[in-house]
Amino acid sequence: MVTKEHKLKKLCCFYVSDFHLEMILLPYIKRNIDKSKFVIFTEKNLSESMHILLDRTNLNLNEKKEILNLNWQATKIENMEEKDFTNDTIIINGSREYITKIREIIKGQPTNRIDCYNIGEKNLNLKEIRAGYDEVLNTKNRPE
Repeated sequence: MVTKEHKLKKLCCFYVSDFHLEMILLPYIKRNIDKSKFVIFTEKNLSESMHILLDRTNLNLNEKKEILNLNWQATKIENMEEKDFTNDTIIINGSREYITKIREIIKGQPTNRIDCYNIGEKNLNLKEIRAGYDEVLNTKNRPE
């Protein structure tokens, strides 16, 4: 029996506001939500801004519900349990320190991962960060 090998991707994105982040992520999530389970770790609660954004989109009601059912609430690291995230798509949003801590928790698990960096954070070297990823997710080009 021949199986198709699935290449796991490490993506990142750089954003300037919560709405900008959500506008970057929304097309990617919409296109892949049937292919992968999405798990969101965010340092800041994004529920309200995601509701506002989805109210202003032309997505159908089922698509909006599916996206809103993802946990857009802030995730406290100290409350995290060890879970199996194998083959899930993990979105991590927060400070560089927060992203690093979440990556340590899921270390060794085969996941697709999107690390989201706010470019307003001090001392971010975007070139250095970019070098550690397969692709950058942005509003211009959206990897599959």
